[in-house]
Amino acid sequence: MNTNILIVEDELITAETIAELLQEEEHNVMGIAKSAAEAIAICEKGEVWPAIVICDINIKGAIKGTELSITLKNRFGCEIIFLTAYSDAKTVASAFESEPVMYVVKPFQDSQLLVAVQLAFHKILKKQQHISTSKLELTSREKEIAHLIAEGMSSKQIARKLMISIETVKTHRRRMLQKNNISNFPHLVYLLNKEN
Repeated sequence: MNTNILIVEDELITAETIAELLQEEEHNVMGIAKSAAEAIAICEKGEVWPAIVICDINIKGAIKGTELSITLKNRFGCEIIFLTAYSDAKTVASAFESEPVMYVVKPFQDSQLLVAVQLAFHKILKKQQHISTSKLELTSREKEIAHLIAEGMSSKQIARKLMISIETVKTHRRRMLQKNNISNFPHLVYLLNKEN
């Protein structure tokens, strides 16, 4: 399964913060683009396209995020998550032309973005008919951690909540994937939700 995420954001600090959060949660960030032209160039040169694009609406250049999202969706089949400071009716209406997974307004909470990414992966997995339906093998602690991840909690937040180290959380995550022969966590959360 393609798990690449492209970030389209012209504010470098915001883009790097998003990338850092996603990488901490073991998501594959394939790049950061500051403009529509740069985003399309990244997609065209890559052997694997992004599965998800986290896109600001007001980006540098002639092409805005709303137009870019339609192009990316049509050409590369990406799921779109808008992350923007704009929440006026006209901008929202324009954004929904590309049928985004979610529209997150800045300033955002980490959990909002992580839930949006989970929803995007759920949408991708739902489209794939060949997904395994075998029952997951999880201990009660692993189920607890998987459910907290599904709620959008980061590994750091889970470690604090369960009073365990972040390394213990990451070890549980890896073990869950290995013993269930699953390559990525969004797939595991998707299967877990199907069981409930």
